[in-house]
Amino acid sequence: MEPKIQLFDFTENFSDTTVHFKLMVLDSSFFVWIGTDPKLANIAVSMPPKYDDLPSTSTLLGSKSEENSASLSLKLAKKFKQQVFVSCSVPFDPQLSLLIEKRLMEELKQRIGS
Repeated sequence: MEPKIQLFDFTENFSDTTVHFKLMVLDSSFFVWIGTDPKLANIAVSMPPKYDDLPSTSTLLGSKSEENSASLSLKLAKKFKQQVFVSCSVPFDPQLSLLIEKRLMEELKQRIGS
């Protein structure tokens, strides 16, 4: 079986903020980039647990105090039971974060199921 990579791009306007999404789906993991500008500011990874309820999470690039990527990767790994890489370079805003997460979940359910 050959490995496959699927790439998806979509954009969403949330009131006065345009947010771009890039999704790379691999065999047993996926990478999500979310941003308002074309930059890769930070990356976090989460691994689904084998014996526990909480995924392991680590920041690979960027400041550990920036929790958007780590928090989202943890939620996604828990929900989809896959290794998840997330880069989120959208300034933190609680309302915007919820809208982004909801839109991303819709897309992921459509693209990878669960």
